[in-house]
Amino acid sequence: MLNNWAWQLLADTDVGRPQWITNSFPIIQGVIIALISVISIVMVIAILVSPPESGNGNNAITGISESYYAKNRSHNNQGRIRNLIIICGVTIAVLTIVFFILFGIFNMSGSN
Repeated sequence: MLNNWAWQLLADTDVGRPQWITNSFPIIQGVIIALISVISIVMVIAILVSPPESGNGNNAITGISESYYAKNRSHNNQGRIRNLIIICGVTIAVLTIVFFILFGIFNMSGSN
């Protein structure tokens, strides 16, 4: 049963697919491309706004430890920007995988 369903989805013709799939998936792919573009712009802006890492880790030679500010980095703006960059990167990766799965399985490239 599942094997027959998978072969119908992978077929080059639209015979086995409902009409709503052939009508809606190009729109869904356009929305995914727009989301990837917007999230990419947000990520670039967040990278440009973030301050450079100062390297305030433990120094083995001098014995100077990290400051309170450096230890609690996730609670300040620098940590929030870093978390935003990570979230944007993961979201772009997931949306890109979803886009190419939709592009490959449903063959919405226009080259029928």
